[in-house]
Amino acid sequence: MKSWKQSGWSGVLEKLIENWLDNASERSYQPVFVQMLSARGYRVVHSTRHTALEFGRDVLAIAPDGKGCTYQLKGNPGGKKLNLNQFRNEVQPQLVQLMSQAVDFPGFPSEPHNAYLVSNGYFEEEVQVAIGSLNRMPYYPSKVSLISRGDLLGRCKEFGASLWPGELEDTRILLEIFLSDPKDVLPTEMLSQLISKILALQTPEDNLLGQPGFQRAVTSAALLTGIATSGFAEAENHFAVASAWTLLAISVIAAGEKHGHRLNGVAFETLWLAVASVGDALAQLWNEVKDRKHIVEGNAITDPEVYGWRYTTILGLLSCLALLDESCHLLEDESREKLKQWLLQRHEHVKLWGEGAVANLVPWLVWLRKNDPTQRPDWEIANLTEAVIALNQHKSISPLPGPYYSFEQIARSQMRLDKAGEASAVGRETFAGSAFTAEPLFHLLVRTNLKQTCKNLWPNFTRLAHRVCLPDNAWEYCTLRIASGVDQTMIYPSTYQWAKLQAEALEPRGNSLPTELTARPWLLALWWQVAPYRYKTAASSVFVEGILPGWGAWGNLGA
Repeated sequence: MKSWKQSGWSGVLEKLIENWLDNASERSYQPVFVQMLSARGYRVVHSTRHTALEFGRDVLAIAPDGKGCTYQLKGNPGGKKLNLNQFRNEVQPQLVQLMSQAVDFPGFPSEPHNAYLVSNGYFEEEVQVAIGSLNRMPYYPSKVSLISRGDLLGRCKEFGASLWPGELEDTRILLEIFLSDPKDVLPTEMLSQLISKILALQTPEDNLLGQPGFQRAVTSAALLTGIATSGFAEAENHFAVASAWTLLAISVIAAGEKHGHRLNGVAFETLWLAVASVGDALAQLWNEVKDRKHIVEGNAITDPEVYGWRYTTILGLLSCLALLDESCHLLEDESREKLKQWLLQRHEHVKLWGEGAVANLVPWLVWLRKNDPTQRPDWEIANLTEAVIALNQHKSISPLPGPYYSFEQIARSQMRLDKAGEASAVGRETFAGSAFTAEPLFHLLVRTNLKQTCKNLWPNFTRLAHRVCLPDNAWEYCTLRIASGVDQTMIYPSTYQWAKLQAEALEPRGNSLPTELTARPWLLALWWQVAPYRYKTAASSVFVEGILPGWGAWGNLGA
C-alpha cells in the first residue's frame, strides 16, 4: 500500500483533511480526536454527547502512564485564531474549572490531572501568554496545554491518512462522500469500499494483517469514517452518522475475525468509541423526535410519499437505542422513560414498503415482547408475519421487493422516476412466490407459542420459496457484499411436526456469526438498519436469544 509521501494523491488527501479541519465544529471533530487519543495509547473513559456542558470536560482519558487527562474542545473553523477577548469571555471560566476542580468520574484517577484546550484553529500569542499565567498560579493543581490545528493535522497524517487507499478511484470516492449532500442518506456502499480496503477485507485469505498492522488499520479506518462523514454530523443527520459508525464497528469485528486477532487494545477502544458515536447520534435523534408532534420534513405536500419509510426507519433506530441503553445506560432516567412510552404506543404510520422494512420492525417487536406483558407483542408479530407471507404469494399483484432494494430504488420504480439512463432492476425482477424474511418471521411467531395461528398460516407459508444467502466465512456476514457463498432456497412440506418446528425456531439452519457480534445483539440489530438483507433466520435467532434468553423454549411455554 502506498505511503502518504509516495502517493501521487497525497496533496489531494492533505487538502481534504485541511478542508475538514477548516469547516469542522467541535461536535464533528470530537469523534476523530478521541480516535487519535486511542491510537496514542490513551484509554478514553468519557466523551460528552454535547447535551450539556460538563465543566468544560468534553473528553476524559487516562494516559499510558496512568495520568488522568481532561480535554476541552473548541471549534474555530476556517483556521481562525482564538483571540484574547474570546478566551476571557468564553473559555477562561471553563478552564479555571478544568484546572481547579477534581474529576468525579468512575475509574478516573483522583490525583491532579493534565488539562488540555483543543482547537481546530490557532491560538493568538496573547492567549498563549494568558495560559502561561494561569499555569503559574500556585492554587491550580492542574496545568493546561494547548493542542491546535497543526497538531491535529499532524496526527491525522501520522495515525490514519498514510494508510488510506491512494488510487485515483479511491480518492474520487472519498471526495464524493465528503462532498455528498449532508441531508441525504449515507452513501454506505462507497464508505464500505474504502473501509474494506483499509482493513484488508478484500485481500485473499493468505494475505492477512499482523497484529501491529491490524491495529494501525483500525485507527486509519476510524479517522477516515469521522472525516469523510463530518458534513453529515454538521448537518445533524443522525441517521447517516449512526449508519457510518455502525458500519465501522461491524467492519472492525469482521477484520478481527478474518485476520485472526482478538479485539483488544486500540481495536477494542475503536469499537467502543464507534458504538459511543452511534449512541450519541441516536440519542440526539430521540431528542428531536420526543419534542415533536409529527416527523414531517421539508415540503408537507410531497412528504407523504416518504413519511411511512421515515417513520418505520425511526422506529427501528429508536428501538435499537432502547436496546443499547439497556446495555450501557446512555439516557437519563426521564428520557429513558419517555422513550419507553413512545415505543409502547400504537404506531399507525408504519409502512411495509418492502422486505427491507422487516429489519426495522423486528428490533421493535422483540423489545416490545420484553417490555409489554400483554399479548399485544405476540399479535403484532403474527400480523407482520401474515402480511409478508400473504403479499408474496405466487399470484400477488403487489409483492414486497426483496431486502436488497432500498426504499429509494423501490419508490423511483413505482413512480417511474428512475434516474436518466438507468433501468430499474426492481421492475425487472419477480418477487411473487418467494421471500427472504418470511422464514425468520415465522420462527419468531413459533416462539410466541400461538400454535393455531401458525397452523393457519402454514399452507401459504409452504407455497413460498424461502431464500437465504449464506457466506462461506462467518466474518463476511459483517460486509455489505460477500465474495463467495451459497444462495439457498427452502421449500417446506405441506405437513410438519410442531415439536420439530419449535426446535428449528430455537436452533435454525444457517452458518454462524462472528463471536464479537453474537455478544452484542443490539449491534446486530443496528447492522440490520444499515444492511437489511442481513436479517436472516440464524441471525434472528441469535438476536432473540441475546435479548430474551430462552424465549419460546419448550420448558417455558409448553408444546
